Amino acid sequence: MNRLKHLAAIVAGALIVGVLFYKLIGPVGQWYELHHARNDGDLGTLYMVALGVQCVSIVVGGWLGSRVYRWLQRGS
Repeated sequence: MNRLKHLAAIVAGALIVGVLFYKLIGPVGQWYELHHARNDGDLGTLYMVALGVQCVSIVVGGWLGSRVYRWLQRGS
């Protein structure tokens, strides 16, 4: 049962941080597209950077979820 709770904490952390960065990346990407993008190559680079940031944020969110779960277990 503890492994299931730990996995749920990891998934919850990944989802929370992933959604947070998803909401942040949208307006930043739109601003960049309107003000600095010169051609489709710039937009392709922007999308690849956004995808990389999203992947890293999901991994970091999972790690944070695991750390929070362990911290709560230590306190009990």
